[in-house]
Amino acid sequence: MSPRHLLSIPNLDALCKTASRIFLGLDYDGTLVPIASCPEEARPTPDLYALLSQLGQTPRIEVAIISGRPLAELCTLLPVPGISYVGTHGLEMRTATGETRQLIPAGAFTTIMARLRRDISPIVASDPGFLLEDKRYALALHYRRAQPETSERGVAQFLAAVLGFQRKGVALEAIHGKKVVEVRPVGVSKGKAVQYLLSHESNTTLPLYLGDDATDEDAFRVVNDRGLTILVADSPQRTAARYYLRDPHEVFRFLSYLLSLRQITKTAN
Repeated sequence: MSPRHLLSIPNLDALCKTASRIFLGLDYDGTLVPIASCPEEARPTPDLYALLSQLGQTPRIEVAIISGRPLAELCTLLPVPGISYVGTHGLEMRTATGETRQLIPAGAFTTIMARLRRDISPIVASDPGFLLEDKRYALALHYRRAQPETSERGVAQFLAAVLGFQRKGVALEAIHGKKVVEVRPVGVSKGKAVQYLLSHESNTTLPLYLGDDATDEDAFRVVNDRGLTILVADSPQRTAARYYLRDPHEVFRFLSYLLSLRQITKTAN
């Protein structure tokens, strides 16, 4: 079943107004900001920063930015007081109070990723359009700018290098996104991160999760039974999400709308 456009839900006002508490899980790239050719080019606008700051300070709203980016990078991009951050697809976390933790033991993977980076350096050198993003516990090969004739071959060589480690018993998995393939430790997912965060919420909390990529599907499945799942895509497509918004501009509109509803509820109380 294709998702419905979120802003067309007739009871959306009532759901967001009457929830005793809202958990708001937000992917970063492609959801809060448009996808960029290079990760460093995808930066928040001042308006987005101001909106997230207001949401983070609104009573009974818990905001979590959940991204494939490394935790330190995510916190630097969006230094918003009062919100939580989950980096590297759920491996690293910093709570709203500033406490940091890893959701699975990952220390040994730094050495493995260093070896894998060495092995695939010829792939990256074969085309200036390849970009290797080193996340310490994970590696992402971006090929948005690579030539079509070399991108397919480069991705196949990257996956072959990963397979070599898997055959030696190293618990790695490869995941595919929008013009990127990433290798990470097995057992890491945004779904598990959301599940962990929701375990600290009451059963009356309304969870909302917004994401745009394959890595967000696990989180959609976790939230579906008790909240709203929103795919960010220019048109409906196959997904576990029940609803969709077209792009980061519509996400901004929805978040502004959600903030206004909660502020009305706060005033009424």
